[in-house]
Amino acid sequence: MRGLIIFLLSLVSVAVHAQDQHTFDLIKKHVYDDELVGASPVISKTTQWRNQLSESGAWSDIDYSSKSISLWPPGEHLDRLKALIVAYVSPKSAFYQQKALYDKIVLAAQYWANHNFASSNWWHNEIASPKTIGVCLILMKFGKEKMPASVEIPLVELMKRGDPYTKTGANKSDIAMHYFYRALILEDRKLLAAAMEQLLYPIQLVDGKEGLQYDFSYLQHGPQLYIAGYGEEFLKGISKVMAYVRQTPYAVDEKRLELFEKFLTETYLPIIRSQYIDFNVHGRGISRPDILRKTEETGILQQMKLIDPAKNNSWNKALAKLDSLQAFNAEDQDVHRHYWKGDYTTHLRKQFHFNLRIASSRTNKSESGNGENVLGRNMSDGVTNIQVFGPEYYNIMPVWEWDKIPGTTTRDYQGDLELKEQWGDPASNKFAGGVSNGNTGTTAMSVDYDGISAKKAWFFFDKEIVCLGAGITSSAKEPVVTTLNQTWLNGPVRWNGKTTMEGDSLQRQVKPGEFLTHNNVLYYFPGPAKISLTTKEQYGSWYRINRSRAKDIVHGKVFKFWIDHAVAPSNANYAYIVVPGTKQLDQKAMQQVKIWYNTPDIQAVENKGLGIIQMICHLGGTYQIGHWSIQTDKPILLQLCGKGPDKMQLDLADPLQEAKHVNIRLVNTHLGIDQTMHISLPQSEYAGRTVSTNLVVGRK
Repeated sequence: MRGLIIFLLSLVSVAVHAQDQHTFDLIKKHVYDDELVGASPVISKTTQWRNQLSESGAWSDIDYSSKSISLWPPGEHLDRLKALIVAYVSPKSAFYQQKALYDKIVLAAQYWANHNFASSNWWHNEIASPKTIGVCLILMKFGKEKMPASVEIPLVELMKRGDPYTKTGANKSDIAMHYFYRALILEDRKLLAAAMEQLLYPIQLVDGKEGLQYDFSYLQHGPQLYIAGYGEEFLKGISKVMAYVRQTPYAVDEKRLELFEKFLTETYLPIIRSQYIDFNVHGRGISRPDILRKTEETGILQQMKLIDPAKNNSWNKALAKLDSLQAFNAEDQDVHRHYWKGDYTTHLRKQFHFNLRIASSRTNKSESGNGENVLGRNMSDGVTNIQVFGPEYYNIMPVWEWDKIPGTTTRDYQGDLELKEQWGDPASNKFAGGVSNGNTGTTAMSVDYDGISAKKAWFFFDKEIVCLGAGITSSAKEPVVTTLNQTWLNGPVRWNGKTTMEGDSLQRQVKPGEFLTHNNVLYYFPGPAKISLTTKEQYGSWYRINRSRAKDIVHGKVFKFWIDHAVAPSNANYAYIVVPGTKQLDQKAMQQVKIWYNTPDIQAVENKGLGIIQMICHLGGTYQIGHWSIQTDKPILLQLCGKGPDKMQLDLADPLQEAKHVNIRLVNTHLGIDQTMHISLPQSEYAGRTVSTNLVVGRK
């Protein structure tokens, strides 16, 4: 009997080992297949890099002594090594399984293993290098000749850097990824399980900590908006690993997959217009060339087709959106979202995108770090991204005048000032938020930065966005300006639909009802304003905003349009309406928009055509809007919408995210409404989210 038991246990052990071996082999094959997709460009450089490799295993054009924190030259050695390995193991390569290439690969790998190259930036040492080493060693498992143990073992030792347990968000996933690779190389089941636990750990909702938020924004480096950048790395890294472990015991569970897909499909992909993403969501990354053009996202979507093939129709539609052949306005959507954790608003239409980034004491302002985003002082102060075609802001950042960021109210300095605070600090204002019913809404913030105080508000109807500012005050010596836009010049600038702007600059006192159009965006002035406009050539360099980039001069003609508030304004204001996606003024639509209040206490607009009232109440009080008397006992954001002949919907949000409830009284004798409501407001992780209730209209 004892012998039988031992025999049966041995069979179980053999079966478990066989299952483990099958799992490791399958995952490694998935990694191999993924790395060979689109490998032709790197294979094409094989001859050049093979021939330039010295007898010592180094490339003479790489500065191996560099400690650079951003673009780290020694990292190029690993990138070239990986490219040579891809050429060696790819059946489509002319160098497939060539002994001469294999010898070069071993030589280059040995050179890296013999040195302890390190950057002054931990990211290269603990993320980038170990990940690339891992991929190289896995790919070599598919070579006719394998990496010699004398080289593989020290390289694996160099991968033992970074601790995923001490990191959050995308950084945790990135470090866990090279633990994952190391587990595959060593065929270590315990290490693989630990790596998978850490890789999938970030797929959860967190409250204000780094990672995926309850509003499905993404925060990193403290509570700082990073839907792209770190959020993008989260998507790329985790989609890869989920595809690698599909059809194995390590496959992702449905709950996590649902969270991941919701962030991808409802937050990330919608804010890409044509191929270009909103610059607001990229943090300090906007100081990197070409960063706003999103083509690598096709890799995420191809992975999703493997992970969740039941949704291939959706993935194929998203892939088509990233295809340069598809029309910029092919995607039909009517979406308005406010992200109460990320201080971010999106207003998406078939004709345009209009997105907005604000800041509060609950979120970090845009950061500078590692010599990047050197001039981004105002990148969180009510910044507007207006896209019709997509590339309106693509690579414009080197030539921007950085105290005239679109949407902001700022001091107009003689030269751009550097951002002294590194890695992002919270804004000083508490009042910031948005209210939304999913289609329309309003967003506001109190600016208290750089010696300027102002109350800024945006009212998002369907195609019209009303932009208001009140209480603008500064005692500084510099003039104060509100910038409507600063984008690439594309086509003529016309006043009132008739007069084409002559010259490349002007100042003008506009009258009520005047408007300007440029690049299919219309700017309408319901009241008088003193404006300035330039269409000049502007000059700069990438080095100017990112110390690791080229000093070469770049230039281009820029449409820059702003309101002048003069020096030391006291309680100044502004009002303008943006209608993207058109060159023609709809006079009837403008007549339907009524600005009722624009003061430091209350800002309110009604769209009579849509039957919508939107209010920003900085103080409690009773306010009269047409036939409506609206009373609130607390600061509140409010939207009142007609929902049919006998129903209306009231939407509320707390811009301070402090109140437990609000008392609202609505009176409209024409509609037979006199209703007092004690409304509970969302708490904890949902504080600041919109709460809605229906009103029954008793018409007289």
